[in-house]
Amino acid sequence: MNKLLLTYILTIGISAVAGGGTGIVLKRTIGPVDEHYPPGFDPKEFSPDVESIMDKYNKLSDKTISGVRSFTDSDVINICFEKYRTQEYCWCIGVGNANTIVTQTIRNAQIKRGSEYFEEQLSYSSVVDVAKRSLQHGADGNLETFEGSCLDPETASYSATPSRTFSKDEYKEYLGKTLDEMFIYIISEKTVLDSSRTTKGGDTIIKFSLNPNLSTFYYKIQMQNISGLSNLPPFSEVNLEFTVDSDLNLKHMLVDETYTATKEGIPVPAKTHNIIDNYYHAGEPMDIPSYNENINYSALLAQEED
Repeated sequence: MNKLLLTYILTIGISAVAGGGTGIVLKRTIGPVDEHYPPGFDPKEFSPDVESIMDKYNKLSDKTISGVRSFTDSDVINICFEKYRTQEYCWCIGVGNANTIVTQTIRNAQIKRGSEYFEEQLSYSSVVDVAKRSLQHGADGNLETFEGSCLDPETASYSATPSRTFSKDEYKEYLGKTLDEMFIYIISEKTVLDSSRTTKGGDTIIKFSLNPNLSTFYYKIQMQNISGLSNLPPFSEVNLEFTVDSDLNLKHMLVDETYTATKEGIPVPAKTHNIIDNYYHAGEPMDIPSYNENINYSALLAQEED
């Protein structure tokens, strides 16, 4: 297999691992029509009604995991998302692999500090490396993207000048979500194929098998525009496992998903299997790094293992 094709395949894997926007030059936009989505398809019809879910939750006297015993698993996890997303301070780090022809080492980070938002994606192997950062200034503010190069699996060098600046609407159209939205999967009763809720110590484990097409609509937009794909990449499986504490604070998400991507002029489809661990912290401030600062992933991940 030639290096051009291998680099393309690996770049597809890189574009999808974090579920967030990245800073590479975008190829084109799409409409919500392909072989998996009929004309007039509206993803909002399959999205959760978060406002109604939170209204119901906020009326409860018991707002712990015991108080939502009668709620569906998808409603519970959307409550956890909303509790996390609306904190003044929150951050997440991720570690994993994108398995294609070779294995890419993945590191990602997501930080909210007041009204400022930050995301980073690092992907590294002996064949190709990619480093991307995005900044959003205020919940309704503009977004900037920055390109860099990996120095090793956990550090990168970035330009001080943004590669591109977007309005919030432009960024969402191109990449499926803005930084303040934080979660790109659609999880609702209409997208859940199977789910379970079990306890482990003082935590609750919520597992989902999602409809691989309906749950990934915005995710596919992101992947197609980042990598210049010929069409929306079909997913064959999407399995998510969440760990939440007794107060419905999100602690961990394990992503296990498989998809196939094709590009015009490159006949070999790229089948990619991603396994990513994401660790969440709400209410804890973390500084947003400047362009010449790196996140100490090793130290943060060591804390998760303690």
